[in-house]
Amino acid sequence: MSLANIPTLIFLDFDGVLRRNTSPLYELEPVLVRNLENAVLPYTDLKVVITSSWREAYSTKRLRNLFSAKFAERIEGATPISNERSEHYRYREILAYLQRYHEAGADWVAIDDDPLHFPVDSPLILTDPSEGFTQEKANELDDVLRAFGEGPERR
Repeated sequence: MSLANIPTLIFLDFDGVLRRNTSPLYELEPVLVRNLENAVLPYTDLKVVITSSWREAYSTKRLRNLFSAKFAERIEGATPISNERSEHYRYREILAYLQRYHEAGADWVAIDDDPLHFPVDSPLILTDPSEGFTQEKANELDDVLRAFGEGPERR
């Protein structure tokens, strides 16, 4: 596989991203999901990997059902669960996933609300857990994807 064929990956948290910290547990907010889907779907070479702790309670199949069919097709899996929850553990889970399933050189970005899960120089879109994935964050994701050389599919 050439580097040109390696998909760009989005590592996705749910709490604080698609569910604000004031919302009911285990309920994604439709407006935040819509913001994410509208930001991701125009890019045909993107894949999504779930990093959320929800992956510990629900199967990937069940988590896919929380999204539109088109977005669900983009979810390729979930990161492994680390037994050691020390500093930057989510980052280490992402690296383990990349090592297991992707060639070196894959572009990736995480969307998360907790900066302590990642080293300072990580490719991270940090959300405010009281706001979630806003249109401003969607624009930030678009900028990151364009910097990777991605371009939305023209319809």
